[in-house]
Amino acid sequence: MKLNDAILGGVFVLLAIAVLVKSRTFPTLPSQPYGPGTFPTIIAVIMLIAGGSQIWAGMKSSAPLVVVQDWAKTDGAFGRMLAVPAFVITYILLSKTVGFPLLAPVLTAALLLMMKVRPVVALPIAVVATAGIWFLFAWLLLVPLPLGLLTEVIY
Repeated sequence: MKLNDAILGGVFVLLAIAVLVKSRTFPTLPSQPYGPGTFPTIIAVIMLIAGGSQIWAGMKSSAPLVVVQDWAKTDGAFGRMLAVPAFVITYILLSKTVGFPLLAPVLTAALLLMMKVRPVVALPIAVVATAGIWFLFAWLLLVPLPLGLLTEVIY
């Protein structure tokens, strides 16, 4: 499915407005003209300009608002598209309880299998991707990922 640039630009502008409104609520630093809201405000202004230019380009073009591509007409395409946000929501709801090391490979493998990747390929990719993400976040970036059920095993 392809959306007209005017629609995407409108979404971008709405997101920019939300960022602007939220960033204005951040506190300022004493004796400083800038604070934690400065950078998000700058990004939101850039987003507004980019979104506005997308709206302009979309309105000038004669493209229809929505075009359904051939791949979207295949069997199961809609289910596969819905699986991605469903898996993100599942991760958000279960990550603290189950933990990243156990949940991420299961969700990744399930998504790959839904995309018709052979199991002999999908399972190693899921495990290696999870290990790589764990290494990147937990060891290099020092961002703690939830351990869930493994909390007492690892610590």
